Formats: sequence, C-alpha cells, structure tokens
Amino acid sequence: MTSPFIIARLLPTMLGSNGSAAGAEILGATLRHMGHEVSIVDIHRPADVVRTVDCVSVGSGSGSSIGPAATELMGLVSALRSWQDQGAWFFAVGTGWDLLGHHVVTATGDLTPGVGVFPSSADHRSGRFSGEVSGLDYKSRDCAGYINQVGSSTLDEGVQALWSIDKASREHSVAEGLISGTLMATRLGGPALSLNPHWVDDIVGGMLAARGLVPAVTDFHERVADLAARARGAITARLGVSR
Repeated sequence: MTSPFIIARLLPTMLGSNGSAAGAEILGATLRHMGHEVSIVDIHRPADVVRTVDCVSVGSGSGSSIGPAATELMGLVSALRSWQDQGAWFFAVGTGWDLLGHHVVTATGDLTPGVGVFPSSADHRSGRFSGEVSGLDYKSRDCAGYINQVGSSTLDEGVQALWSIDKASREHSVAEGLISGTLMATRLGGPALSLNPHWVDDIVGGMLAARGLVPAVTDFHERVADLAARARGAITARLGVSR
C-alpha cells in the first residue's frame, strides 16, 4: 500500500467562490475510486503547512478578496515553492490563478504582487466577460464551461494556453488558461473539472506517474466521463457549435 496522496487546498474560505474550491475534492474522489487513500489538507496559514504534497488546488474569489488573499499567500511562499520543487501539481482557478502568478493589476489600478509560481500576470482593468464557452484543449479534446471574469491574463513567452475558445468575443481572447509542466490554470467556473474530467485525468495521471503508478479506470470514471460529455454537448448545442 502506498502512502496517502496529499492534496493541499489553499485559502478555501477566501478563494472558493462558486464551488471552485471543490477542485481538490474532485481530484481526491478520482484517486479514491482508483483504490488510493487521499488526504485533503486546508491551508489557511503557515501553521497549516505540511512538508510534502502531491497536488495544490486553489479556487477563485471576488475582487475584494485579492488584497487579503495576497497577504495570506505571501506567508506561504516558501511552502509553495518547496512543493513546486518537489514536483507537485498545481491546479488554479480565476483569482487563485492570478495570485499565484507574477502580479495582479486590480480594477482600480493597484499592483498586487503574486507569489510567482505560475508564469503569467493578470490585469483586472478591462471589462467583464460572462457566459458559456466551448473549444478544444491542448490535446485537441472537447472542453466547455462557464466563465465569469474580469480582465485578462498574459502568459510568459513560450507558455501554452490550456485551451482555445470557439467563437471568442471581443471581451475574451481565443486562448484560455495555462498548461506548463505540472501547472494547470483556467478561468472556467467551479465546475471546470467536473465538466472536463480529462483535465483531472492529466493531473491524476501525473501524480500517479510520479510514484511509478498508472491509472486504474473503473465504471465510476467512465460514468463521470459520459455525464460530462453530455453536459458539454448541451453547452455546445446552445452555442451553435458543431464539430
């Protein structure tokens, strides 16, 4: 029996809007249904830090959460960098992604330093985009979900977007999210991993591979994939997208 997989969930009370903090639970459920023991550790302050983790999950928050969350995350910088050096996966949504990047320019023009884990920067001074979207990810897989975001993200040179949006509007670029090594981020809302379980497969597969293990797909995982495909199909139908 291998030791439990440890998933660290960052600041879930500050950065957990619209169910986005549930990414840790979705990853944990996927591993448990493969027969592995999982422990989800909520990290609110340095005293909560554990030495080793397999994955770090952080959700999104409101504009008012940026300052307080940034302050708390600065106290966790050494732990975050240590986990990154250990090869831990990071999954981040919305504001959590922004704060784990280089910096965030707030809607009022203030520059808030990030912790520098993600090779990206965010600017919240442009308008809000809200709506359902669909597209193809970096492995040409169907993706869909709901985005409710302010501003935009800029990726460092050479960094790949997680996916490309069909029929992007002027308020949102075609490129969305980030994938770089063991880093994955998106602005899709809380159900991002539920609607796109292939991203869960990427993260979980990487966590298992780091221990010399392979995924053991069960009926549970197949049902999840089928339900997600149906939900994405409903979104693409409403958007008038066909493949």
